[in-house]
Amino acid sequence: MVGTPLTTCFNRILLCAILLQVKESILSITFFILVFGFWEIRHRTSLRVMKEQRVDEVEDQISKLPEPILHHFMGLLLAKDAARMSTLSKTWYAAWSSLPYLNFGDRFFYREVHGRWILSENIQELVHIVDQTLANRKKHKISVQKFWLKVPSSYRMSSSYVHNWIKILVTSNIKELILKVGESDSSFDSLPEELFVAEGLNILNLRGFTLELPLHHGIKFSSLRNLRLTDTYLDEKLVQDLCASCVCLEKLRLSCCRGLASLQIAASLLKLKTVWLCCLPELQIVDIAAPYLENIYIESRLWNLQVVKITCSKSLKTLYIVDVYVTDGWLKDLLVNQPKLECLSLSGCLKLQTIKISSDRLKYLSLSWCLELIAVELETPNLTRFRCECDENLPTLKLMKASVFLVVELEFSLANILDSHWYSVLMKFLGNFKQSKAIKLDCCDKNGIVIPKHMRENLVPPLYGTNANWHIIFNTFGDCSLMDILDSLLWISPQLDTVTFVRESNLNSTLKFIYEDASAEGEKFRWRHKLKKIKMGNFTCMEQQELINYLFTNEDYIGEEASVSNR
Repeated sequence: MVGTPLTTCFNRILLCAILLQVKESILSITFFILVFGFWEIRHRTSLRVMKEQRVDEVEDQISKLPEPILHHFMGLLLAKDAARMSTLSKTWYAAWSSLPYLNFGDRFFYREVHGRWILSENIQELVHIVDQTLANRKKHKISVQKFWLKVPSSYRMSSSYVHNWIKILVTSNIKELILKVGESDSSFDSLPEELFVAEGLNILNLRGFTLELPLHHGIKFSSLRNLRLTDTYLDEKLVQDLCASCVCLEKLRLSCCRGLASLQIAASLLKLKTVWLCCLPELQIVDIAAPYLENIYIESRLWNLQVVKITCSKSLKTLYIVDVYVTDGWLKDLLVNQPKLECLSLSGCLKLQTIKISSDRLKYLSLSWCLELIAVELETPNLTRFRCECDENLPTLKLMKASVFLVVELEFSLANILDSHWYSVLMKFLGNFKQSKAIKLDCCDKNGIVIPKHMRENLVPPLYGTNANWHIIFNTFGDCSLMDILDSLLWISPQLDTVTFVRESNLNSTLKFIYEDASAEGEKFRWRHKLKKIKMGNFTCMEQQELINYLFTNEDYIGEEASVSNR
């Protein structure tokens, strides 16, 4: 065969390979072999050209690769890019013609105009391309492992095309089907009944359709492992039958779906590990009984979800609850029945008032905008991350046990004028984190973390004796200067190790403090006296000078050998 010149071939393949964004190690190895093979071919070609031999006499080593490897390589590309590769040689054309992975992506029917993606004017031509591609697989009885396509709504393209494609894919033993409607208007009335008898289907991801219980064949998703439905109208009986028939289901995700007032996830789903329910506007009752469930994410919409029952066995590891009216009693019962829980996140749970957790398995706890929360008590020796978001009504915290690797994330949105009560509560709150590894703080009102100097005389620094690392979100300090923030932090934590100011520019500024050994008991709160060296990083010249002036204001409090350096 007289092939494409190898130099051009190399450049095209290499460009496609760069676009792959290879993540897994086996793909990296494949990519390395291909690139190395092309380098060797190009090198040999150069030598032969020097001997005045024809390029078309050079043997195409890539064409000798087994077809499954070529399929794997092309399957990582969008279908249109894989089709372009088919022009390189007869081998690549044959690989494309039998390619079982057809990823048309989300933009096949769209084109980019000034950075925006708009619907293409050539919809019929593009429909014809999909028709021909699938017809070719049907004719040659080629199994389609994966099909991914986002289509325009029905008022722009007839739904009969989609129905026909699905029928072909089912007869081609489809394994993974991702099909989306461009506009979220649920414009397709239904899907063909043949879809529900795709016994070989492993992954089903649909968006923008109406799903109804098939009248004749029932549901036979005996191999389905992953089901994801978005912006879809669901029939409650359909969902019940899905749970009854999908015995191999491992992941269930429903987002922004309509038609469900109640949802029961049956105990018959023995392999189900993850349930994700997000923004189901009509859903009021959820009953989850799958026995080996490990991960649950439930997000209500405008607190419409009233009842959540989790009666699965003691296997739950991760639980996220967002905008659900759960109560203190509900949470207490849940924690008793789920001793393996490692990650718990409660957000917008407006009925919660007290939380008491005693667990040696819990590693992550997040409490966000539980506005009625009054008290939190934690005995969690393996807790490595604690996150709290609230307003000025900061709950009292009693952290009895936590990991020495604990990272604390605090975010305060302060709207009211702060008084001495706020600072007193804040000091008690921070005093729980003496053994923490780092503290990340984001406060919209920087006055909230600048402790008034007159209050410092009557309070003990909450983090005295702790080499704390602080990460401060640095947007704008308003009336507070950087020096005000630093001065307050050095009082809160007199043996401060590192302060990092996280800026909007993503160029973080850091201060590293190195101390002399403490000696006199009467000087334990006077950080300057023990300060030996300060290292600065990524501050402006003006900020550096201000910091130096501040740190060396009182020579009585700082050692004569203390120095400042830039990192």
